[in-house]
Amino acid sequence: MELNFQDNKPFKVLIVGARSKTAEAITRILRTETAWKLILLSSGVSLEEHSEYISIYPTNYNDLKSTKEIFLREMPDVVVNTAAMTNVDGCELNRQEAWQANVQWVEFLLRMCKITDARLIHFSTDYVFDGLRGPYTETDVPNPINYYGRTKLAGENLCRLSNIPCAIIRTNVVYGVSSYEHTDFAQWTLAKLREGEKFNVVTDQFSNPTLTDDLGLVVYRIILKERGGIYNAAGGEWLNRYEFACKIAHTFQFSSDIIHPCVTDDIRQRAKRPLRGGLITLKAETDLGVKPATVESGLITLRQQILSLAESEKKR
Repeated sequence: MELNFQDNKPFKVLIVGARSKTAEAITRILRTETAWKLILLSSGVSLEEHSEYISIYPTNYNDLKSTKEIFLREMPDVVVNTAAMTNVDGCELNRQEAWQANVQWVEFLLRMCKITDARLIHFSTDYVFDGLRGPYTETDVPNPINYYGRTKLAGENLCRLSNIPCAIIRTNVVYGVSSYEHTDFAQWTLAKLREGEKFNVVTDQFSNPTLTDDLGLVVYRIILKERGGIYNAAGGEWLNRYEFACKIAHTFQFSSDIIHPCVTDDIRQRAKRPLRGGLITLKAETDLGVKPATVESGLITLRQQILSLAESEKKR
């Protein structure tokens, strides 16, 4: 399918999971850089809203009938799926729900893309790997060690084996501003720092934390260049969670003295974690021209965005 950017036909991008931090960043980028029509699907809204450039619909992965009607009404050119059950321990406990959200929902979206002749951009994770030899490239062989990772790999495989034009974006430890108070590791760390009591952070889980703005830019470039296949999209610095937490403290002018280093075995998480995770982003850098933010620059951006969001809320 060749993308249609003609002025006489609005180019439509449908974003699933539109209240997620990642979807917010994608929406910001596309609204800034394009005049495309955005169709936002979210379980977190109750009413439909429509304007010239944005339509918002309430829906979720249990409501296939109304979601199908939205697809047929809007006929999107590209579908971006940011929706997923990402609570790793929750996936271990609620396997049926995790499979429904991370696998069956992807299967449904692929069917709808086939019907509407749309491309799919699907988000995945470095948790498809076992964490023995990270960071990983796009061609490394997956070997998930928890149920969340298994469901995400199953979703990837559905995309790869379909005859739908698909791009899979793997990412890890995503952080960014949220208008809807969605938490992430950076926000969790900030909350703990504000409380002022000592808390534990592991030194043996490695990743390259990813600013949501970079993910938005990757999606934009994939659409423009009509790319498919797997792309790693992650931050420009590989470090452990404790080091990341200390950098958060420094950027937001807190003392890191209350951050206590520990190891994964100390905190007894229900699901196994891949320890040496993370992603190598050379393909996205060279093919899409996206240079990932360092931890320092990403956290500075986050701080500025939090301040801007607070200011805008004061004016309401």
